[in-house]
Amino acid sequence: MNRVTILCATVAAAGVAFGVGTARATDLKGTITNTVTILHDSQLVGDVTCAVPITQSGANPCIAFGTDHIKLKLNGHTITGGVTPPAGCSLPTDANFGVGILAAGRTHVEIQGPGVIQGFERWGIFLFSSDHVTVREITANRNCWSGMQTGFTTESKFAEDNWVNNAAGSNGANCGGICLFNSSNNMIIKSTFHGNGSIDYTIGNIDFGIGFEGSSNQNQVEENDIGGNANGVAFFDTSSGNVVRHNVIVGNPAAQVIKAFTAPNQQGADISFLLDFMGANNVIEDNFCLTYLAGGAGPATAPCPNLKGEEELDDH
Repeated sequence: MNRVTILCATVAAAGVAFGVGTARATDLKGTITNTVTILHDSQLVGDVTCAVPITQSGANPCIAFGTDHIKLKLNGHTITGGVTPPAGCSLPTDANFGVGILAAGRTHVEIQGPGVIQGFERWGIFLFSSDHVTVREITANRNCWSGMQTGFTTESKFAEDNWVNNAAGSNGANCGGICLFNSSNNMIIKSTFHGNGSIDYTIGNIDFGIGFEGSSNQNQVEENDIGGNANGVAFFDTSSGNVVRHNVIVGNPAAQVIKAFTAPNQQGADISFLLDFMGANNVIEDNFCLTYLAGGAGPATAPCPNLKGEEELDDH
């Protein structure tokens, strides 16, 4: 099952799953045993433990946006799923799985931190067929697949977030901090991506801090700190016209990966174009980066190493 099949099957079922256990909510805390679908501005007033049964086909979210133009504030609290990666993580063949927060078919909604989303079977945050979504000051930590997965998501902004140690149990699906699938005109800015990704012995190193998948295009990645991931920024499929500029992208993968995994398909880089890449016109400029992998139709002129002066780095 390839990555396109996995995601399309997932999003087709998402709308069915989150309709179960809907409820109006303003203040949330404690244990959630049925998906809470928020219909107006809501907030966490304590930590949340998600115990939503994984019984519906597709995504079984802890919290879902049920209307447009509303905000969920975490207020420094934590939303914790039911797994500790890599144990209990979803397989690509699993029809049912858990996610932390879902926005499907929504516009102008916001997930506002500070706060932590962790321990979910697939994704901490799942955005599908949505636009003008804001995710700000969120820490997504140790989710099995990506910290955040987008599908057909546009005109959204992800700012000042921390994407840490996700994809420890991705089980061969290419995942990481943020995975953009068929998504366009989004901005990822002033965020950190550290320790995302794991090495699958059969498939090799296909995880990342930030990944462009499918036909993702015209996205901007600027002023981020991206280090210690399986790959820093990775390009797949026909992703084209994306801009990666003014970032610090170094130390991808971590030294332990370099030491322990020596096969060619296990070596990652700060910026990677995977073997299936057939896109064009991605702009990579003014980053501080050291290593580069040119796969598929990736540019022959390596964007790394690119060493900027200390003064210029301080400006970003």
